[in-house]
Amino acid sequence: MNVHISRNAELFLKALEDIWMAEQSWFASPNNAVWHCTQATEKIMKSFLRCLNTEYDYGHELKPLLDAVMSVTSVSEDFDKYVVYLSDFSSGLRYKNMSSDPSPEEARVAIARVKYILQELHNNSVCAKYMDEAKEVHKKILKSSFEKYSNIDINEDDVNG
Repeated sequence: MNVHISRNAELFLKALEDIWMAEQSWFASPNNAVWHCTQATEKIMKSFLRCLNTEYDYGHELKPLLDAVMSVTSVSEDFDKYVVYLSDFSSGLRYKNMSSDPSPEEARVAIARVKYILQELHNNSVCAKYMDEAKEVHKKILKSSFEKYSNIDINEDDVNG
C-alpha cells in the first residue's frame, strides 16, 4: 500500500506505531511495551519540535527533549512528570540497570502516559494537523494490513511444524 505523508507527520506516525505495538504487548511482554512507550515519547517530542522548527538533541535521552519542548510551549505538571517517569524506564531498559522488569500494570500505566503526552502536544494547533494526518495514515495502514491477512487460514501443520 502506498501512502503519502508529510515530513512533519512521519515521526508522529512512527510514534503511533510504537503506541500500537505497546498496546498489543503490554500484558505478555511488559518490557517490550514499555520500550515502545519510551520510543513513542521520544518521537512525539522530536516531531513536535520539528513542526515548530526548533533545534533539538538528536540523542535518545528524553530529559533534554523535555527541556526543549518546555522552552517553546507551556506544558502541564503531569506532562513533565510523565516524561520523567518514562525516561526512568528508557535508560533502565537500555542499560539493564533496573532492579526488576516492568510489570504488566507498569506497562499499562506507561501506555496511558504516552497517550497523555501525545494528547497534550496535540493542543498546539501547528502540530495538531500533522498528528491528525499521521492518525489517518495509521488507520489506513492497519485497515490494509487487516484486510490483507484476515483471510489466511492457519492449520495445525503450520503451527506445529
